[in-house]
Amino acid sequence: MVEYKYNGPYDVSDIHAPAELVDFGSIAFSPNPVVAVRADIEEGTARIVAISFDYKGSTLQVQAFASPKSETIWPEVSKDLENSLLAQGRDVRQESGPFGVELITELEFQGNLRAIRMFGVDGNRWLLRGSISGESMNDIEVKSFLEDMFKGLVVRRGEIPLPPRELLPLNLPQGAIVPKGTV
Repeated sequence: MVEYKYNGPYDVSDIHAPAELVDFGSIAFSPNPVVAVRADIEEGTARIVAISFDYKGSTLQVQAFASPKSETIWPEVSKDLENSLLAQGRDVRQESGPFGVELITELEFQGNLRAIRMFGVDGNRWLLRGSISGESMNDIEVKSFLEDMFKGLVVRRGEIPLPPRELLPLNLPQGAIVPKGTV
């Protein structure tokens, strides 16, 4: 089992994990009325591939992946991400952040380049990957708020055998409002 170095994110089995949660399957979180939450849906398959949290002009996007027992995969995943971004002609730099090694780059969103931080935390047979973009790159209050949001996430790996790096299944919680034409 991988030991936690951080105060969250949590494994569902952790006794310190938050209790009242909005459940998206492999990722759950404490509701917060100042945060807009949306499921990011893969075009063509209607599969939920990420959850995004919008707060004051910034977005925290999260994904959970399967990983081997007793192994960390973020160092390898981050290196692969870095190589992929460099191959696309992007400038990438590594920085040390609250979750360890982070990748900082710019990606295109709706025709504009936007700075983005990518990071990951290895847990008990899972990797939770996060990316933060928007005002948080220059606003310490927004940055801290979204980092705390990430720390408060709860991951449910499940018992289904999955290969390392396979996206853990996400689903809409009961009672979720789905805009027409999105699923």
